[in-house]
Amino acid sequence: MKLDVNTDSAIQLTAKLERLHRSSFPSAVRNTLNDAAFDMKKKEIASSFRLNFKPKTGTIPYVKKLILVEKANGFNVNKMSSLVGFLNPSNSSDKRFVEGLYKQENGGIIDDGLRYLKRARGGKHNGRVQRENFYDKTRVVSGRSQRKGTRKSKFLARAYRAMKEGKPMFMNTMKGNFLVKVNTVSSDILSRKISFDFSFIAMSRKVKKTNLKPTHFVEEAGQKTSKKLENFYQKNAEFQFKKHLK
Repeated sequence: MKLDVNTDSAIQLTAKLERLHRSSFPSAVRNTLNDAAFDMKKKEIASSFRLNFKPKTGTIPYVKKLILVEKANGFNVNKMSSLVGFLNPSNSSDKRFVEGLYKQENGGIIDDGLRYLKRARGGKHNGRVQRENFYDKTRVVSGRSQRKGTRKSKFLARAYRAMKEGKPMFMNTMKGNFLVKVNTVSSDILSRKISFDFSFIAMSRKVKKTNLKPTHFVEEAGQKTSKKLENFYQKNAEFQFKKHLK
């Protein structure tokens, strides 16, 4: 976005500021640019994020924490700029989240992590993921086992444990690796067959990648903030008038 101080509504303010004091005009411009940057950080990016996604509790404060503002400075209005955007974090989970946001903004392919399925979204393809279905690696019944037995017996033991504890488990199939909930495990004495009732919650993206369409949610936030620039400029001009005309 760009601050234009030569519009019909701003040109008189600009002229008055230039006559007021040599620092008044650049100070008003600098503070206006910084107001716009912080408006995006604190309000508009979060607002656009809510409209484009279905964030769970705690996501919005996390998003705001990852937004960096580089303030405008100095007195040369031709070189002034304020920057706002997502930082490049050193933490691996933060970095992965920001990379995901970049793909959400511009479009891209996600080929790692988990993709939630219809069952996790309350039976709706585009529904909000239900709280109890969010992936938590600390609650997943591990596939590692020191017990003796065949692969089939170990799988059965893990399924029984997952059902009993009400925790999900991973199940590797020909179609991919799935996160499932075990609803029931039943056996037929005569046929000696064991039946499982699973709810498929999510699947690994290693087999089926997710193609993201661009949302331009940050660009939308910038467009909303740009509509406020003249009001910010008016406010900062009035501050300069009060400061120098006491």
